[in-house]
Amino acid sequence: MFRLCLVTLVLFISGCATTLETVYVPAENSGWKFGYGVNKPELTLVEYIPADESISSWSRIFTIQFLEGVRELSSDALKRLSSKIANCPNTDWKILNEDKLSVFYERTTLACGDGDEYVIGRLLKGNDGIHHIFYINRKPINEIDRASWVKAFSDAYVEKGGQRVVVHP
Repeated sequence: MFRLCLVTLVLFISGCATTLETVYVPAENSGWKFGYGVNKPELTLVEYIPADESISSWSRIFTIQFLEGVRELSSDALKRLSSKIANCPNTDWKILNEDKLSVFYERTTLACGDGDEYVIGRLLKGNDGIHHIFYINRKPINEIDRASWVKAFSDAYVEKGGQRVVVHP
C-alpha cells in the first residue's frame, strides 16, 4: 500500500520526530516506483510512476499531496488547487461525491500544456490540513483501472501515528 512510502519519505526529508498526519490509500503498488518528492513548509508531495518510466516522461502518475494548515474543503477549493490548468479551456470537472470531509472528482483536460490528462482524485480533510490524492493517465482510463482507483480512493482515510484520525468538520 502507498501509505508506508509516504510516511517513510516524509520522516526522511523532515528528519523530525513529530508524528505526521498522512493518508492511507489501499491501492495496489506493485509495478510502481517513487518518482519525485518534496517537503517544504505547508506542502508535502510524493509522486509514484510506473517502474519502467521516468519522472520526466510518464504515461501514468499517482500523487499524494499534503497541504498543511489549509482548512477550506470544497469543489471550488479543488479547482483553485489545480491552478496549473486554470488557463486550459478544454477542462471538464465532474464531482462524484462531496461532503464536509471529502471531495471526490474526475477531471479531463485535453490539448493543454503537457498534453491530455484523465484524472481521478479525492481531497480529504484532516485536522492538520488537506490531503489530495490523485491518479493521472495520459490516455482515457479504462473501466477496470477506473473501478480500481475509485475503490482505493473511496476507502482512503486520514491517519496519524498509525491510527485512523477522527476529523473535526
